[in-house]
Amino acid sequence: MRFAFIVLMLFESVCCIGQQPQPQLEPNVLLREIPASVPFRTCDGISEEIELSRFKRQALQSVSLSGGYTHDVGGSGLSSSYIDLSVGSGIPLGSFDNIVGVKPKFRVDWIDADPNIDIPSELYQFELQFFYRRPIHDRLSAMAIFSPSVRSDLTTSDNAFRVFALGLLNWECVPDRLTLSGGAVYLGRADLPVLPALGMMWTPNRMTRLDLRFPTSKLSRRLAKDGGRSETWTYLSAGLGGNTWAITRDTTATDEVSLRDFSLRLGIEKIVDGGGGCFADAGYAFSRQLEYENDDSEVKLDDAILFRCGWSY
Repeated sequence: MRFAFIVLMLFESVCCIGQQPQPQLEPNVLLREIPASVPFRTCDGISEEIELSRFKRQALQSVSLSGGYTHDVGGSGLSSSYIDLSVGSGIPLGSFDNIVGVKPKFRVDWIDADPNIDIPSELYQFELQFFYRRPIHDRLSAMAIFSPSVRSDLTTSDNAFRVFALGLLNWECVPDRLTLSGGAVYLGRADLPVLPALGMMWTPNRMTRLDLRFPTSKLSRRLAKDGGRSETWTYLSAGLGGNTWAITRDTTATDEVSLRDFSLRLGIEKIVDGGGGCFADAGYAFSRQLEYENDDSEVKLDDAILFRCGWSY
């Protein structure tokens, strides 16, 4: 089963669009780039629903807080927890379909590891994310994300500066149903290169959405809708996790350490008008490993159970 899932994730890493992999984003970040509800055709004509607005009509777009815990279920001795805080602003250039977004973010990971694992107990990320979306034609749009960041244990600045970059073209080949994306993504990680960014968003009906993207793909099912105020969804996601930080090792030498895993998650989220909401999920992580850049050494880690939750204004 693990082999089949790893094959699936390798396929998605080539065939799905890139999104910011670290820190883990709220489940509906890219989902908000299309209307949360749209008209669907029935045998009697068009069935209309009240759409949820993707953005707020103000400069302050979001304030988000999320956290999670990873518990090692074997004997490898590495568990962790994190808190992620961000504030998003949006500047429409003529319309809300043409937006420049700026989002400062802060994340801290607390590492609980056995003394024989050479990794700091605290790892930090300071990031400034720029987002731009522009319509090109009725069904064609361009999207770009540029995120410079500092990721380290705060004891060294060697190779602590990292950049995430994404460029995409989105084509709505079947209106309100199927959107295809293509471009490239640079993850800003020592353990992963530049990747092609290809993906698909399929909405066969108003209750179901399949989002094939990298690093996390998701199948969502709507549970409830409160008019134009909110929607509640459940989801199953599969994806790649981890990050790279600059650290000082026990030998006092500087290095870069990368954590990597694959995971399955089952969760629930509530999306409110204007783009806010909350979520909670639980899952299982496997193929976990710790990799050092300078000596190219690796530490295999046991599987883990995962818990996350978050809130966004």
